Amino acid sequence: MPEEMNGLEKSFVELHKAQLETSDVPKHLWSTIFRKLHGEIYDAGEFFQICQVTRSDNEVENSEVQWKVIVIKPEGIKASHPNNVFLIDHAWTYRAEEARKHLQEMPVLLERMASLMDISQSDTSQDDLIQNVLNTMWKYNNTYSLVGKTAEERLPVWYIMDEFGCRIQHCGEPNFRMVPLYYSPHQCCYSILFPIEETEIGQEVQYAYLKCQPLDQLSQCANVLKYCRNLATRRNILDMKSIELFQSYRRNESVPDDINIIPLPSDRPIKVYADYRFIREYLTDKRFAITENQEEADILWFSEHFKDFKNFSKTPHRRVNQFPCENVVTVKDMLAVVCRRRAANKEKSEEISDPFWLPTTYCLKRELVQFVALFQRREKRGLDNHWIVKPWNLARGLDHSLTDNINHILRLPSTGPKIAQKYLSDPVLFHRNDINADVKFDLRFIVMLVSVKPLKVAVYRRFWIRFANEKFDLTQLDNYQKHFTVNNYNDTYLLQMFCTDFINKWNTQYPDHQWDGVEKDLYDMFLEVFRGATAEDAPAGIPNNTQCAGSYGFDVMIDWQNINGERVMQPKLLEVNFNSDCKRACEYYPEFFNDIFSVMFLHEFDGHNVALLE
Repeated sequence: MPEEMNGLEKSFVELHKAQLETSDVPKHLWSTIFRKLHGEIYDAGEFFQICQVTRSDNEVENSEVQWKVIVIKPEGIKASHPNNVFLIDHAWTYRAEEARKHLQEMPVLLERMASLMDISQSDTSQDDLIQNVLNTMWKYNNTYSLVGKTAEERLPVWYIMDEFGCRIQHCGEPNFRMVPLYYSPHQCCYSILFPIEETEIGQEVQYAYLKCQPLDQLSQCANVLKYCRNLATRRNILDMKSIELFQSYRRNESVPDDINIIPLPSDRPIKVYADYRFIREYLTDKRFAITENQEEADILWFSEHFKDFKNFSKTPHRRVNQFPCENVVTVKDMLAVVCRRRAANKEKSEEISDPFWLPTTYCLKRELVQFVALFQRREKRGLDNHWIVKPWNLARGLDHSLTDNINHILRLPSTGPKIAQKYLSDPVLFHRNDINADVKFDLRFIVMLVSVKPLKVAVYRRFWIRFANEKFDLTQLDNYQKHFTVNNYNDTYLLQMFCTDFINKWNTQYPDHQWDGVEKDLYDMFLEVFRGATAEDAPAGIPNNTQCAGSYGFDVMIDWQNINGERVMQPKLLEVNFNSDCKRACEYYPEFFNDIFSVMFLHEFDGHNVALLE
């Protein structure tokens, strides 16, 4: 038996060493962790006690009921002792989009969560109780991610610990650490609690609940969220000139000096190397010829990021479909910075978007304090406070969260870098006859940066519409079919429409806001984005490079705004996508890539379904 256990422990270490080292779990605890996991030993009750504390506050009418965990071992708990590590079970594990369904289908789980969160269950409907749990759970949620081949497989997993784990309070200067550990034999995750300093009998157990760097700026006292309540008076000035931000994204990317390029050949077909199969299938213009040999190509079209522009400049007869530093528009936090350059008043500190076409946007790594301050000011004023939180560099709605809950927002940076962007709470809607409902929609435009000096931007006039599948309102913020347009899981209600049909229906639904006027505002916005993006030298802007041309997917919505007492339509830029999927474009318009290549590389604008913006 001892030999068998030694073999199992060795296997445990081999399988879990990377997790343990990444989480910085002391090596002298590994053997005990294995023993307790293997034997499912939950012995925290022998060392700790949960206490309920009633704290009266003279400034409020009602006292708050709080919890804490204290040490009850007479000799205390030493950090150096190999046995002083404790398992904590997880009461609920889920992905964000599954939470409501779990609570609806498992009444026992709903009852347990309400009890754990001290939510009253008397005289409350099931729907209201579920919503209360969904609102409150962000004070208790922790997260981990699994290794996976796809972005979907790597999305965050959320969990709430059992009653013991949830009663341990946060502290900026903790005496314990708590980390998740995915235990392969059980195919589930546990939390591991261990001391990082000696504690005495009666001493409270505390750990750093908020571990990521941006939140640590606010965790200078035991209750981070309580501390946040004092931020509303902070000035809301955002940094638009930090060169460190842009330099942090320059990984092995070179920027060459200006060169004199050699014109593309006119006496033979221009050879194109493309790793994107729809170009190989749909580029049929006889002036171009597909080649499988990258070295002989005149034009290179890469789906992955290209970095070596300096060496590329040694072949001045060649072209490439990317610009140096174009991530200033394709990475969401940098996009917000370059767009702010086009603000009418760069020192503006009010809660109004400036420029008007950019939803108010904050980086939750660099601008968390400013965001919380703004959130609280809006809350005090009774203004709409719905925000959409997005990863810096994921598209298709992946890992996007919609919420008006500050506790929710403060947890999300722990899953990776995020921006918070003001959610359009009063969007212009489109009536879908097939489901007899007014729904959200967004538009995808292909916008090309043809030249930096002089600035030439071309927009493909044909655009794509994506519709939500349910009637829009501001309830059930976790309902993707209502609030998102790209996650159309239900093919029964999926609606696709040519832009010409959309324009005709638009002009019927909004006779006082004909599409021609909306289109002009959209095109003005696209040009403004690139004016901001090219206003600074690299790496803070896109530099001039005559070997380069870029194509980007602009996602936009249209919002209702009150200006001088008049209700007007205002286009809003949501994001700019690198290497946007053009499968649908090719299927709708087989000449799509013939047009794109003619514009980007031959600088032909007439007869190719584009508008030139200068």
